[in-house]
Amino acid sequence: MNRTAKEIQNNANCKALRRARELSKLSRKELASRLDVSVSAVEKFERGVDNLSEERINRILEAMEIRAQQFQKVKRGKTLNTRADRKKVILGNSDRRSYRKEITKECKVLRSMRRIKGLSQDQASFLCGYARATIGHIENGRIEISKERAKHIVESYGYKHSDFEENLSKAELRDTIIDSCLEKIEHLDDSKLEIVKNLLGSF
Repeated sequence: MNRTAKEIQNNANCKALRRARELSKLSRKELASRLDVSVSAVEKFERGVDNLSEERINRILEAMEIRAQQFQKVKRGKTLNTRADRKKVILGNSDRRSYRKEITKECKVLRSMRRIKGLSQDQASFLCGYARATIGHIENGRIEISKERAKHIVESYGYKHSDFEENLSKAELRDTIIDSCLEKIEHLDDSKLEIVKNLLGSF
């Protein structure tokens, strides 16, 4: 039975994704964890069982920390490393960004803005069009935050990018101030709590 052009293209993408994963030194289990899916789900799309949309391919590439241009090179039979990449130090698994935390101010600001909106990490990931665990990885410093990524996230939450930049300049973020106040309130005796209540009521 002759395959359609779409089936041929899907098969090529699936084979390239598997090769890209292997070139990245990622096991299926590690990739499944990043995508928050089962290992069998990874096996299925690598065998070409699933028809992969462009959006899904991009999510998989993001989880592998591979750019679209690199993926196209893999499809042409080349390796992931470009000439510029070969000048860089090649990191072992223990040094990869996904294996270590680097919680920057940007991470803290994105977390604060999400919490202020009352969004869970899963809800935030859905709004951004990401895999379920992605926002958790970002806030925990496991995924690098580019300016474009930050802009996409805050706008998906309903903010302006200027709101993000304003928060970056603050010494203390709103959600941490609220947390600190609540913690102090919880430890007040009844008489002091009544005073705080009256004080807050005056604002």
